[in-house]
This record gives sequence, structure tokens and C-alpha cells, in this order.
Amino acid sequence: MPYRIFLSGIILLLAFARSNGQTTVNPDISLIGDIRAFSHDDKTRPQERRELNLNNPEIELMISGYVNPYVRADAVFAWHGEEHNAEIEEAYATILRGLPLGMNLRAGKYLLEFGRLNSVHPHAWSFIKRPLPHTAFFGEEGLSDMALRTSFLLPTGSAYTEVMGAVLKGDALIGHGHADGEEHPGEETDHDEDIKTDFGFFGRLGTSWAVSEFGELAVGGSVLNSVHEAHSESEQYRSWIIGGDLKYKNKPNRNRSLQVECEFLYRIQEHEVTENLKSFGGYAYLDYRFRQQYNAGGIFEFLREDHAHEHLEGDFEIERVNTWRAGVFLGFMPVEETSLVRLAGHWIEPDEGDGYGEITLQLVFSLGPHQPHNF
Repeated sequence: MPYRIFLSGIILLLAFARSNGQTTVNPDISLIGDIRAFSHDDKTRPQERRELNLNNPEIELMISGYVNPYVRADAVFAWHGEEHNAEIEEAYATILRGLPLGMNLRAGKYLLEFGRLNSVHPHAWSFIKRPLPHTAFFGEEGLSDMALRTSFLLPTGSAYTEVMGAVLKGDALIGHGHADGEEHPGEETDHDEDIKTDFGFFGRLGTSWAVSEFGELAVGGSVLNSVHEAHSESEQYRSWIIGGDLKYKNKPNRNRSLQVECEFLYRIQEHEVTENLKSFGGYAYLDYRFRQQYNAGGIFEFLREDHAHEHLEGDFEIERVNTWRAGVFLGFMPVEETSLVRLAGHWIEPDEGDGYGEITLQLVFSLGPHQPHNF
């Protein structure tokens, strides 16, 4: 219900702005489709093993535009997996100018700017699968929460440096905690929706600068504190997630570029009985774009998670689970800004059981001004 009220407010603002001549164009409306076929050799999924499998298409409807020269509004409706009902993935407004000290203010539900990857929609990635630590810590759809966020630039000369901080609704991590070793990203939990969680907090500092005529380097750090488990308003357990990221991009012309990106995440979880659970993971990838329409590269990911298991005697044992995955990808863009075909292969090595391979074919298409990839 709060999301519907917020979205209705955005629509009313857009209509009011248009009726008063404050905007000169209609909002941008785009439809992004993501269709995938895959096969694998995972013995734990025998019905799909060594078969051609087709995923249900994922659809995103994006509506964005300027309410007036100072304020922009964005909304994203998504249909994921087997769900037939649309969900509001993002709905927020941003004051881009006019505030003291050149501040930027954003309010609403959106994908937080934790690291370099979380705020980017999957259809714009160079690869296909969400990296292991992001899936484990943030869930299958990424880290999204109701937030009131401000940001401003620091006077750092030729370097572009931005600092931001946000107050969050505080329940974005519930269901992705793994605190008891039983929950998994994307699954429903027994959390009572009527329980009001304490506020969460998010912060980021990032800077970038030119290191050569065609090369740019960017580094950043992010921090998040939020509730991951709540049994009542007085019994709530929080997580700290700290991340560091680095990106280098060399683009001598619009037809060719090389990009290297890596990110490391560290999580500390409060537990109701045993000591704090500590997990970490990271990823690194290389993407080479050539002849403008093609890109190729590889990615490596790893994750180490702490799980707490309770014995019959009531004692808890902490188990450390290690997983890694490596992959290669090749993309082809037949026509600029409208479609993308990508082939990716991965080898997954779980903590228990045999490693296995997986191959995925992806087709992304775009109707409207929003691009499915970046040239």
C-alpha cells in the first residue's frame, strides 16, 4: 500500500507539471525483455540435467522523466520468474539541483548504490549471473529498500568525488541473512510483516579520475547497517556489510574498450545465541568490447559464509561454507540500442558435492529509449 501511494504521488506530480507547462516532453517509457535458455550438469537438479531448459521471460517496464528542471521521477515495474503479478521494483524522485551546497536528494524505493554493480539492472551487465556474494548477501533481485538519501560532491580538484548517506526503512536484508543456516535468498521467511523494524543506514564514498588520455580509474567504499532478522520490535538482529570496489576503463574510441572491475564484500551478523557470524566474498571480471557490436570476457567469483547450526543439546556450531564460480561470456549486439544476444559458460564448485558446468543463452530486447546495454 505505501508503494501504491508513493507511485500515485509521482504520477500526480508528472501530470501537474505537464499541465503547468513545466515539462516539454512526455516521460520516457521503455520495455526491457530478458529471455534465457540453459543447460547444466548439476546432479542436484536431475529434472533439468543435460536438458535444454527455457526460463520464463523477465520483463521490466520503465517510466522516467523530469517533473520540472529540478526534479526527476523514475519508476520500474518488473515481472520476474514464474510470478505473473507485477511488482514495483523501483519508484523514487530525485532533486538534482537547487539545494544548498549542490546537494542531491532522493526519496523512494530503489536499488541502493552499494558498490558498482547493485544499482545497475541485470540487462546492462557484461555477464549474465549475479555474483555469488551479491546473491547471498542481497538476494536474487539485489539490495533495494525505501530510502531517504542525500549526496554531494567534494572539492577534490580534477578527481570526481561523491559522498552519500541514506536512512533506510531497514528490512531489506530480511530473508537473506542465513543466520540460522536455513534461509536462502529470495525465499519467504516467518517474519511478521506487522513488526516494525528499526531504521537502517547506508553510506558510500567514491572517486574517479583520468589516469591517461583514454583511461579512467574509479575506487569506492560502501557500508550498510540493517536488520536481517526480527521476532518482535524489541528482538531484532542487525548486519553490517562493508564493501570496496575498483574499476578501470580504457576507451580509445567508441568501437573499442577494455573494462576491469572487482569488488569485495564483508558481512558481520548478530546472532541471538552464538557469536557474530562473519562472511565474505568478491568477484572480478574483464570485459573487452570490439567492433562496437561485440564483447568478450571472463569473471571469477568466490564466497565464504558462516552458518549457525543448532544441535539437539541446544548448542550451536558454526559451519564455514566455501563456493566459487568461474565463467566466460561472449556478446553480440545486432543493432545498437535495441537487442543483445549473449552466450555464457560457467563452472561452479560448491562446498559439498561435485562441481558442474552450466551454459546459458540470453536474448535481451528493448522497446523505447532505455538501452539494454551500454555502448
